[in-house]
Amino acid sequence: MCDMLQSVKEQILNLEANVEVIKEDFDEACFENMPVEIILNICSYLDPYFLRNTLSKVCRRFADILADDHLWKHWVHSKIKGCFPALLDLKVLDNDQLNWEDVCIDMDVERRKWSNVKECMRHIVVKDVHFASVDTVLLVNKGEYCVSGGRDRGMALWNVLDITPHDSSDNTTTLSDAKPKHIRHDAHAGWVWDLAPDNIDSATKIYSASWDNTVKAWDLEAGLECILTFKCGMSALSVVSTENVVMAGLYSKKILSFDLRTGPQPINAYKPHKGPVLSLHSYKNMVASVSEDKTLAVWDKVAGKLIASDVKIPTDKGYPVCVSWSPTALYVGDSKGTLHLLHPEDHVYVKSHEIWPEPPIIKPSSKITSCYQSSGNLIASSDRGEIKCFYNCYPPQEYATVKTSTFDVTQMRYLNGVMVIGTCDSALEFWIPNERYSD
Repeated sequence: MCDMLQSVKEQILNLEANVEVIKEDFDEACFENMPVEIILNICSYLDPYFLRNTLSKVCRRFADILADDHLWKHWVHSKIKGCFPALLDLKVLDNDQLNWEDVCIDMDVERRKWSNVKECMRHIVVKDVHFASVDTVLLVNKGEYCVSGGRDRGMALWNVLDITPHDSSDNTTTLSDAKPKHIRHDAHAGWVWDLAPDNIDSATKIYSASWDNTVKAWDLEAGLECILTFKCGMSALSVVSTENVVMAGLYSKKILSFDLRTGPQPINAYKPHKGPVLSLHSYKNMVASVSEDKTLAVWDKVAGKLIASDVKIPTDKGYPVCVSWSPTALYVGDSKGTLHLLHPEDHVYVKSHEIWPEPPIIKPSSKITSCYQSSGNLIASSDRGEIKCFYNCYPPQEYATVKTSTFDVTQMRYLNGVMVIGTCDSALEFWIPNERYSD
Protein backbone atom coordinates (compact mmCIF):
# COMPACT_ATOMS: atom_id res chain seq x y z
CA MET A 1 0.00 0.00 0.00
CA CYS A 2 2.85 2.33 0.91
CA ASP A 3 4.58 1.57 -2.40
CA MET A 4 1.43 2.47 -4.33
CA LEU A 5 1.09 5.81 -2.49
CA GLN A 6 4.74 6.57 -3.13
CA SER A 7 4.29 5.90 -6.88
CA VAL A 8 1.27 8.22 -7.08
CA LYS A 9 3.16 10.92 -5.18
CA GLU A 10 6.08 10.74 -7.65
CA GLN A 11 3.74 11.06 -10.66
CA ILE A 12 2.09 14.13 -9.09
CA LEU A 13 5.49 15.70 -8.46
CA ASN A 14 6.50 15.04 -12.10
CA LEU A 15 3.29 16.64 -13.35
CA GLU A 16 3.85 19.70 -11.18
CA ALA A 17 7.40 20.02 -12.49
CA ASN A 18 6.20 19.84 -16.10
CA VAL A 19 3.52 22.46 -15.39
CA GLU A 20 6.18 24.78 -13.97
CA VAL A 21 8.32 24.36 -17.10
CA ILE A 22 5.34 25.08 -19.38
CA LYS A 23 4.42 28.08 -17.24
CA GLU A 24 7.97 29.44 -17.49
CA ASP A 25 7.96 28.95 -21.29
CA PHE A 26 4.57 30.68 -21.49
CA ASP A 27 5.79 33.60 -19.40
CA GLU A 28 8.77 34.05 -21.72
CA ALA A 29 6.74 33.78 -24.97
CA CYS A 30 6.11 37.08 -26.78
CA PHE A 31 5.46 38.43 -30.28
CA GLU A 32 9.10 39.05 -31.12
CA ASN A 33 10.23 35.44 -30.56
CA MET A 34 7.27 33.75 -32.22
CA PRO A 35 7.92 31.59 -35.29
CA VAL A 36 8.22 33.57 -38.53
CA GLU A 37 5.09 31.91 -39.95
CA ILE A 38 2.94 33.23 -37.09
CA ILE A 39 4.48 36.72 -37.31
CA LEU A 40 3.78 36.88 -41.06
CA ASN A 41 0.21 35.71 -40.55
CA ILE A 42 -0.37 38.50 -38.01
CA CYS A 43 1.33 41.06 -40.28
CA SER A 44 -0.99 40.15 -43.16
CA TYR A 45 -3.86 41.71 -41.17
CA LEU A 46 -1.99 44.92 -40.35
CA ASP A 47 -1.70 48.23 -42.21
CA PRO A 48 1.33 48.09 -44.60
CA TYR A 49 2.20 51.69 -43.74
CA PHE A 50 2.35 50.72 -40.05
CA LEU A 51 4.49 47.68 -40.89
CA ARG A 52 7.11 49.71 -42.74
CA ASN A 53 7.23 52.83 -40.57
CA THR A 54 6.61 51.39 -37.09
CA LEU A 55 6.86 47.61 -36.72
CA SER A 56 10.05 47.29 -38.80
CA LYS A 57 11.71 49.79 -36.42
CA VAL A 58 10.96 47.74 -33.27
CA CYS A 59 13.88 45.32 -33.54
CA ARG A 60 16.40 43.91 -35.98
CA ARG A 61 14.41 40.69 -36.41
CA PHE A 62 11.27 42.50 -37.55
CA ALA A 63 13.36 44.70 -39.85
CA ASP A 64 14.94 41.61 -41.47
CA ILE A 65 11.57 39.87 -41.91
CA LEU A 66 9.88 42.92 -43.47
CA ALA A 67 12.86 43.67 -45.74
CA ASP A 68 11.99 40.68 -47.94
CA ASP A 69 10.77 42.04 -51.30
CA HIS A 70 9.06 38.74 -52.12
CA LEU A 71 6.87 39.19 -49.06
CA TRP A 72 5.56 42.58 -50.26
CA LYS A 73 5.08 41.17 -53.75
CA HIS A 74 2.94 38.38 -52.29
CA TRP A 75 0.83 40.89 -50.36
CA VAL A 76 0.33 42.98 -53.53
CA HIS A 77 -0.92 39.99 -55.49
CA SER A 78 -3.19 38.93 -52.62
CA LYS A 79 -5.06 42.28 -53.01
CA ILE A 80 -5.83 42.04 -56.70
CA LYS A 81 -7.79 39.75 -58.97
CA GLY A 82 -6.11 40.75 -62.22
CA CYS A 83 -2.56 40.95 -63.53
CA PHE A 84 -0.10 43.31 -61.84
CA PRO A 85 1.64 45.04 -63.45
CA ALA A 86 -0.82 45.30 -66.31
CA LEU A 87 1.94 43.99 -68.61
CA LEU A 88 4.52 41.38 -67.62
CA ASP A 89 7.14 41.80 -70.39
CA LEU A 90 8.63 44.95 -68.87
CA LYS A 91 12.28 45.84 -68.36
CA VAL A 92 11.50 47.21 -64.89
CA LEU A 93 10.56 43.65 -63.88
CA ASP A 94 13.63 42.09 -65.48
CA ASN A 95 15.89 44.58 -63.69
CA ASP A 96 14.00 44.37 -60.37
CA GLN A 97 13.32 48.10 -60.51
CA LEU A 98 9.78 47.81 -59.15
CA ASN A 99 9.64 48.56 -55.41
CA TRP A 100 6.96 46.14 -54.20
CA GLU A 101 6.94 47.67 -50.72
CA ASP A 102 6.02 51.10 -52.15
CA VAL A 103 3.38 49.54 -54.41
CA CYS A 104 1.73 47.68 -51.52
CA ILE A 105 1.65 50.75 -49.27
CA ASP A 106 0.37 52.97 -52.08
CA MET A 107 -2.46 50.53 -52.81
CA ASP A 108 -3.50 50.33 -49.18
CA VAL A 109 -3.26 54.05 -48.38
CA GLU A 110 -5.28 55.14 -51.41
CA ARG A 111 -7.93 52.44 -50.97
CA ARG A 112 -8.47 53.38 -47.33
CA LYS A 113 -8.72 57.05 -48.24
CA TRP A 114 -11.14 56.86 -51.17
CA SER A 115 -13.25 54.04 -49.76
CA ASN A 116 -13.89 56.24 -46.69
CA VAL A 117 -13.79 59.61 -48.41
CA LYS A 118 -16.33 61.27 -46.10
CA GLU A 119 -14.27 60.41 -43.01
CA CYS A 120 -10.83 61.07 -44.50
CA MET A 121 -11.30 64.08 -46.79
CA ARG A 122 -12.85 67.56 -46.80
CA HIS A 123 -14.86 68.13 -49.98
CA ILE A 124 -14.95 71.86 -50.80
CA VAL A 125 -16.77 73.40 -53.79
CA VAL A 126 -15.57 76.89 -54.81
CA LYS A 127 -17.91 79.01 -56.91
CA ASP A 128 -18.19 82.56 -58.27
CA VAL A 129 -14.50 83.18 -58.96
CA HIS A 130 -14.49 82.18 -62.63
CA PHE A 131 -17.68 83.24 -64.42
CA ALA A 132 -17.48 80.59 -67.15
CA SER A 133 -16.44 76.94 -67.49
CA VAL A 134 -13.21 76.07 -65.63
CA ASP A 135 -11.51 74.05 -68.36
CA THR A 136 -8.13 73.40 -66.74
CA VAL A 137 -6.68 73.00 -63.25
CA LEU A 138 -3.19 72.27 -61.95
CA LEU A 139 -1.69 71.27 -58.58
CA VAL A 140 1.96 72.03 -57.78
CA ASN A 141 4.42 72.09 -54.88
CA LYS A 142 3.15 68.95 -53.12
CA GLY A 143 -0.46 70.02 -53.46
CA GLU A 144 0.03 73.33 -51.65
CA TYR A 145 -0.92 75.49 -54.65
CA CYS A 146 -3.57 75.20 -57.35
CA VAL A 147 -3.87 77.17 -60.61
CA SER A 148 -7.15 77.34 -62.53
CA GLY A 149 -8.05 78.70 -65.96
CA GLY A 150 -11.18 78.79 -68.06
CA ARG A 151 -13.40 80.23 -70.74
CA ASP A 152 -13.61 83.57 -68.96
CA ARG A 153 -10.01 83.95 -70.24
CA GLY A 154 -8.76 84.35 -66.69
CA MET A 155 -6.39 82.46 -64.39
CA ALA A 156 -6.37 82.17 -60.60
CA LEU A 157 -3.70 81.02 -58.13
CA TRP A 158 -4.95 79.34 -54.96
CA ASN A 159 -3.29 78.48 -51.68
CA VAL A 160 -5.03 75.17 -51.01
CA LEU A 161 -4.98 75.46 -47.21
CA ASP A 162 -6.63 78.90 -47.42
CA ILE A 163 -9.70 77.12 -48.80
CA THR A 164 -11.15 75.98 -45.49
CA PRO A 165 -14.58 74.52 -44.69
CA HIS A 166 -17.00 76.46 -42.46
CA ASP A 167 -17.46 73.51 -40.11
CA SER A 168 -15.15 70.54 -39.53
CA SER A 169 -18.20 68.27 -39.42
CA ASP A 170 -19.33 69.22 -42.95
CA ASN A 171 -18.83 66.50 -45.55
CA THR A 172 -19.22 69.03 -48.36
CA THR A 173 -18.75 72.79 -48.06
CA THR A 174 -19.79 75.18 -50.84
CA LEU A 175 -17.95 78.50 -50.82
CA SER A 176 -19.04 81.51 -52.86
CA ASP A 177 -16.75 83.97 -51.09
CA ALA A 178 -13.39 82.18 -51.39
CA LYS A 179 -10.58 84.47 -52.50
CA PRO A 180 -7.67 83.24 -54.63
CA LYS A 181 -4.13 84.28 -53.72
CA HIS A 182 -3.86 86.03 -57.11
CA ILE A 183 -6.17 86.36 -60.11
CA ARG A 184 -5.61 87.51 -63.69
CA HIS A 185 -8.94 88.31 -65.36
CA ASP A 186 -7.25 89.10 -68.69
CA ALA A 187 -4.64 86.33 -68.73
CA HIS A 188 -5.44 85.52 -72.37
CA ALA A 189 -7.55 86.86 -75.21
CA GLY A 190 -9.13 83.41 -75.65
CA TRP A 191 -10.15 80.37 -73.60
CA VAL A 192 -7.43 79.03 -71.29
CA TRP A 193 -7.35 75.36 -72.25
CA ASP A 194 -4.38 73.69 -70.50
CA LEU A 195 -1.72 74.33 -67.84
CA ALA A 196 1.73 72.90 -67.08
CA PRO A 197 4.45 73.62 -64.45
CA ASP A 198 8.19 73.92 -64.99
CA ASN A 199 8.65 71.48 -62.08
CA ILE A 200 5.63 69.95 -60.37
CA ASP A 201 7.28 69.56 -56.94
CA SER A 202 8.97 72.96 -56.79
CA ALA A 203 7.28 75.08 -59.43
CA THR A 204 8.38 78.67 -60.03
CA LYS A 205 6.78 79.08 -63.46
CA ILE A 206 3.43 78.03 -64.96
CA TYR A 207 2.72 77.72 -68.69
CA SER A 208 -0.79 78.24 -70.09
CA ALA A 209 -2.13 77.21 -73.52
CA SER A 210 -4.96 79.20 -75.04
CA TRP A 211 -7.27 79.48 -78.03
CA ASP A 212 -5.77 82.93 -78.67
CA ASN A 213 -2.86 81.23 -80.52
CA THR A 214 -0.39 81.69 -77.66
CA VAL A 215 1.31 79.91 -74.80
CA LYS A 216 2.30 82.16 -71.90
CA ALA A 217 4.89 81.77 -69.16
CA TRP A 218 3.89 83.06 -65.72
CA ASP A 219 6.03 83.79 -62.66
CA LEU A 220 4.37 81.95 -59.78
CA GLU A 221 6.29 83.73 -57.03
CA ALA A 222 5.53 87.17 -58.48
CA GLY A 223 1.78 86.52 -58.35
CA LEU A 224 1.16 85.25 -61.89
CA GLU A 225 3.16 87.92 -63.66
CA CYS A 226 3.54 87.17 -67.38
CA ILE A 227 7.20 86.60 -68.27
CA LEU A 228 6.91 85.83 -71.98
CA THR A 229 4.32 85.10 -74.65
CA PHE A 230 5.13 82.34 -77.14
CA LYS A 231 3.55 82.76 -80.59
CA CYS A 232 1.99 79.55 -81.91
CA GLY A 233 0.16 80.77 -85.02
CA MET A 234 -2.81 78.53 -84.16
CA SER A 235 -4.93 77.63 -81.12
CA ALA A 236 -2.89 75.80 -78.45
CA LEU A 237 -4.89 72.86 -77.03
CA SER A 238 -2.28 71.18 -74.80
CA VAL A 239 1.01 72.00 -73.13
CA VAL A 240 3.85 70.23 -71.25
CA SER A 241 7.14 71.59 -69.97
CA THR A 242 10.47 70.76 -68.39
CA GLU A 243 12.08 73.74 -66.70
CA ASN A 244 12.80 76.27 -69.50
CA VAL A 245 11.52 74.18 -72.42
CA VAL A 246 7.80 74.09 -73.17
CA MET A 247 5.93 72.12 -75.87
CA ALA A 248 2.48 73.00 -77.22
CA GLY A 249 0.05 70.81 -79.16
CA LEU A 250 -1.89 72.83 -81.71
CA TYR A 251 -5.22 72.69 -83.51
CA SER A 252 -3.16 72.82 -86.73
CA LYS A 253 -1.80 69.27 -86.02
CA LYS A 254 1.65 70.58 -85.14
CA ILE A 255 3.66 70.34 -81.93
CA LEU A 256 5.97 73.29 -81.24
CA SER A 257 8.89 73.55 -78.81
CA PHE A 258 9.88 76.83 -77.17
CA ASP A 259 12.75 77.82 -74.90
CA LEU A 260 12.19 80.55 -72.35
CA ARG A 261 15.82 81.65 -72.80
CA THR A 262 15.60 82.23 -76.58
CA GLY A 263 12.44 84.29 -76.94
CA PRO A 264 8.89 83.93 -78.31
CA GLN A 265 9.65 82.01 -81.52
CA PRO A 266 9.63 78.16 -81.62
CA ILE A 267 12.95 76.34 -81.60
CA ASN A 268 11.53 73.12 -83.06
CA ALA A 269 8.37 71.85 -84.76
CA TYR A 270 7.04 68.50 -85.91
CA LYS A 271 3.74 67.26 -87.31
CA PRO A 272 3.05 63.66 -86.21
CA HIS A 273 -0.75 63.74 -86.60
CA LYS A 274 -3.48 64.39 -89.16
CA GLY A 275 -5.81 66.05 -86.67
CA PRO A 276 -5.70 68.51 -83.74
CA VAL A 277 -3.31 67.52 -80.93
CA LEU A 278 -5.65 67.07 -77.95
CA SER A 279 -3.29 66.01 -75.16
CA LEU A 280 0.42 65.81 -74.32
CA HIS A 281 2.17 63.92 -71.53
CA SER A 282 5.86 64.16 -70.62
CA TYR A 283 7.67 61.06 -69.32
CA LYS A 284 11.43 61.13 -68.70
CA ASN A 285 12.97 62.49 -71.92
CA MET A 286 9.92 61.66 -74.06
CA VAL A 287 6.58 63.28 -74.88
CA ALA A 288 3.47 61.32 -75.87
CA SER A 289 0.76 63.01 -77.91
CA VAL A 290 -2.76 61.91 -78.87
CA SER A 291 -4.87 63.42 -81.59
CA GLU A 292 -8.37 63.63 -82.98
CA ASP A 293 -7.07 61.37 -85.79
CA LYS A 294 -7.16 58.50 -83.21
CA THR A 295 -3.40 57.96 -83.10
CA LEU A 296 -0.58 58.27 -80.58
CA ALA A 297 2.94 59.54 -81.28
CA VAL A 298 6.09 59.65 -79.13
CA TRP A 299 8.83 62.27 -79.43
CA ASP A 300 12.32 61.94 -77.96
CA LYS A 301 13.29 65.40 -76.65
CA VAL A 302 17.00 64.56 -76.35
CA ALA A 303 17.37 63.00 -79.80
CA GLY A 304 14.98 65.51 -81.34
CA LYS A 305 13.08 62.93 -83.39
CA LEU A 306 9.94 60.83 -83.52
CA ILE A 307 10.43 57.33 -82.13
CA ALA A 308 6.81 56.22 -82.67
CA SER A 309 4.00 57.58 -84.82
CA ASP A 310 0.65 56.57 -86.26
CA VAL A 311 0.00 54.17 -83.36
CA LYS A 312 -3.70 53.37 -83.91
CA ILE A 313 -6.10 53.64 -80.97
CA PRO A 314 -9.33 51.66 -81.64
CA THR A 315 -11.82 54.22 -80.33
CA ASP A 316 -14.55 53.42 -82.91
CA LYS A 317 -16.75 56.53 -83.05
CA GLY A 318 -14.89 58.24 -80.22
CA TYR A 319 -11.55 60.03 -80.04
CA PRO A 320 -8.63 60.14 -77.56
CA VAL A 321 -8.94 62.73 -74.81
CA CYS A 322 -6.15 62.20 -72.26
CA VAL A 323 -2.93 60.24 -71.84
CA SER A 324 -1.09 58.95 -68.76
CA TRP A 325 2.37 57.34 -68.79
CA SER A 326 4.13 55.45 -65.98
CA PRO A 327 6.94 52.83 -65.89
CA THR A 328 4.37 50.00 -65.97
CA ALA A 329 1.59 51.28 -68.26
CA LEU A 330 0.69 53.84 -70.92
CA TYR A 331 -3.04 54.62 -70.89
CA VAL A 332 -5.17 56.64 -73.28
CA GLY A 333 -8.69 57.60 -72.22
CA ASP A 334 -11.28 58.28 -74.92
CA SER A 335 -14.58 60.09 -75.36
CA LYS A 336 -16.61 56.86 -75.07
CA GLY A 337 -15.51 55.88 -71.55
CA THR A 338 -12.85 53.34 -72.61
CA LEU A 339 -9.28 53.12 -71.35
CA HIS A 340 -6.74 51.84 -73.88
CA LEU A 341 -3.56 50.15 -72.65
CA LEU A 342 -0.35 50.58 -74.63
CA HIS A 343 3.11 49.20 -73.91
CA PRO A 344 5.09 51.89 -72.01
CA GLU A 345 8.40 50.77 -73.54
CA ASP A 346 7.48 49.61 -77.07
CA HIS A 347 4.61 52.11 -77.57
CA VAL A 348 2.32 49.55 -79.22
CA TYR A 349 -1.40 49.10 -78.58
CA VAL A 350 -2.18 46.08 -76.38
CA LYS A 351 -5.84 46.02 -75.28
CA SER A 352 -8.81 48.11 -74.12
CA HIS A 353 -11.05 48.15 -71.08
CA GLU A 354 -14.46 49.82 -70.77
CA ILE A 355 -14.45 51.95 -67.60
CA TRP A 356 -17.84 53.55 -68.20
CA PRO A 357 -20.01 51.22 -70.31
CA GLU A 358 -21.77 52.65 -73.36
CA PRO A 359 -25.22 53.93 -72.26
CA PRO A 360 -28.50 53.58 -74.18
CA ILE A 361 -28.63 55.57 -77.39
CA ILE A 362 -30.71 58.33 -75.79
CA LYS A 363 -27.96 59.17 -73.27
CA PRO A 364 -24.51 60.68 -73.96
CA SER A 365 -21.38 58.62 -73.44
CA SER A 366 -19.03 59.23 -70.51
CA LYS A 367 -15.85 60.93 -71.66
CA ILE A 368 -12.68 60.15 -69.68
CA THR A 369 -11.45 63.69 -69.06
CA SER A 370 -8.32 62.80 -67.03
CA CYS A 371 -6.32 59.79 -65.94
CA TYR A 372 -3.78 59.63 -63.09
CA GLN A 373 -1.37 56.79 -62.24
CA SER A 374 0.69 56.09 -59.14
CA SER A 375 2.83 53.03 -58.43
CA GLY A 376 -0.18 50.92 -57.47
CA ASN A 377 -3.30 52.94 -58.28
CA LEU A 378 -5.22 54.43 -61.17
CA ILE A 379 -7.76 57.28 -60.93
CA ALA A 380 -9.98 58.34 -63.83
CA SER A 381 -12.55 61.14 -64.08
CA SER A 382 -15.62 61.30 -66.27
CA ASP A 383 -17.43 64.34 -67.63
CA ARG A 384 -20.61 62.75 -66.25
CA GLY A 385 -19.62 63.64 -62.69
CA GLU A 386 -17.85 60.49 -61.46
CA ILE A 387 -14.31 59.77 -60.34
CA LYS A 388 -13.33 56.09 -60.15
CA CYS A 389 -10.39 54.63 -58.22
CA PHE A 390 -8.73 51.36 -59.25
CA TYR A 391 -5.80 49.14 -58.46
CA ASN A 392 -3.45 49.65 -61.41
CA CYS A 393 -3.67 46.05 -62.60
CA TYR A 394 -5.35 44.58 -65.68
CA PRO A 395 -8.24 44.60 -65.87
CA PRO A 396 -8.33 47.65 -63.57
CA GLN A 397 -9.90 46.59 -60.25
CA GLU A 398 -12.29 49.26 -58.97
CA TYR A 399 -12.47 49.84 -55.21
CA ALA A 400 -14.17 53.26 -54.90
CA THR A 401 -16.34 55.74 -56.78
CA VAL A 402 -16.50 59.41 -55.81
CA LYS A 403 -19.45 61.57 -56.89
CA THR A 404 -18.87 65.21 -57.73
CA SER A 405 -21.30 67.98 -56.78
CA THR A 406 -21.50 69.26 -60.34
CA PHE A 407 -22.07 67.21 -63.44
CA ASP A 408 -19.65 68.17 -66.21
CA VAL A 409 -16.04 67.55 -65.13
CA THR A 410 -13.51 69.17 -67.47
CA GLN A 411 -10.19 68.12 -65.91
CA MET A 412 -8.88 66.37 -62.79
CA ARG A 413 -5.50 66.66 -61.07
CA TYR A 414 -4.16 64.72 -58.09
CA LEU A 415 -0.98 65.42 -56.12
CA ASN A 416 0.22 64.41 -52.65
CA GLY A 417 -3.25 63.41 -51.43
CA VAL A 418 -5.04 66.54 -52.76
CA MET A 419 -7.49 66.29 -55.65
CA VAL A 420 -9.05 69.13 -57.66
CA ILE A 421 -11.42 69.17 -60.62
CA GLY A 422 -12.63 71.90 -62.95
CA THR A 423 -16.28 71.92 -64.03
CA CYS A 424 -18.51 73.42 -66.70
CA ASP A 425 -20.50 74.96 -63.83
CA SER A 426 -17.74 77.60 -63.43
CA ALA A 427 -16.71 75.88 -60.18
CA LEU A 428 -13.69 74.07 -58.74
CA GLU A 429 -14.02 71.12 -56.39
CA PHE A 430 -11.31 70.12 -53.92
CA TRP A 431 -10.81 66.98 -51.83
CA ILE A 432 -8.27 67.78 -49.12
CA PRO A 433 -7.05 65.24 -46.49
CA ASN A 434 -8.21 65.97 -42.93
CA GLU A 435 -4.62 65.88 -41.65
CA ARG A 436 -3.83 68.98 -43.73
CA TYR A 437 -5.98 70.89 -41.23
CA SER A 438 -4.47 69.29 -38.11
CA ASP A 439 -2.90 72.58 -37.01
